[in-house]
Amino acid sequence: MTTLHGVIPLPTDHPYVFAFRITQDLDADGMAEIAQMLNTAFDQHRGKVNVLLIFEGFALSDAGVGFKFSSMKAKLRSLANIHRYAVVGAPKAAARMVDFFGHIIPVQARSFAADDAQAAWDFVNTPENTA
Repeated sequence: MTTLHGVIPLPTDHPYVFAFRITQDLDADGMAEIAQMLNTAFDQHRGKVNVLLIFEGFALSDAGVGFKFSSMKAKLRSLANIHRYAVVGAPKAAARMVDFFGHIIPVQARSFAADDAQAAWDFVNTPENTA
């Protein structure tokens, strides 16, 4: 995977954590790549996974966002397979949506300011069987 579609996978400290840097080049193919990686993670992990998206130089208007089947499949599966979901530096509307859905879906979801990335990493590095 390259930055061609606005997605850069990031190394993590735990096998249950999946992290990505999202750039202004995010497009439907990039979203499909993330969805494909998460669907594979869901298939390979017995427990739930944690996901971190770090937005850099990104505005919602930058995304040529469309939907592909793999993206929709990952979204539906994420309700049962994601324990913690965090975004860092997301556009305000997206951050508000994450915080809102964090209260109504069975996923611990939080948004973090761009300068609070360490807190986001701490959040997603917490395994499923702890608080």
